[in-house]
Amino acid sequence: MSDYLKVIDVQVLTMLKPEEILDEVSKPLIRFELENGDEFMMAGVPEDIAYNISVIINDLDHSDSRLQIHDIVSELAIIERVEIDLVVPNTTVYQSTIYLIPEGFENEISYGMIPSHATLLAILNDAPIFISEQLIKQTSEL
Repeated sequence: MSDYLKVIDVQVLTMLKPEEILDEVSKPLIRFELENGDEFMMAGVPEDIAYNISVIINDLDHSDSRLQIHDIVSELAIIERVEIDLVVPNTTVYQSTIYLIPEGFENEISYGMIPSHATLLAILNDAPIFISEQLIKQTSEL
């Protein structure tokens, strides 16, 4: 994975407390601290995703017995890793690739995914997150 930098820390940035994020009008940011000491920022994160990431990384109590889609995916597959790897052509939004092994299967499969959603799955499952050096270079030139 020489063309990727490993994420060593993830933070949700907002002016609100984690339990108030769902009421925020402006979208939170996700800050990724990279293994080389740099950081990568991702804006426009949906409030519910930011909230769930914040609950997990801050070890907060979230006592809702109903499963959400990320909980179900985590029950049905082993999340191997997430790579935030490109800007979707003709847009300014990122895409990630999630690598997983479905329950009952041996081979890894991958899907293109919204990076914030893939980040949530990675954090929930203690899977590593990587960011493409090419993407970092590309976004720094914008």
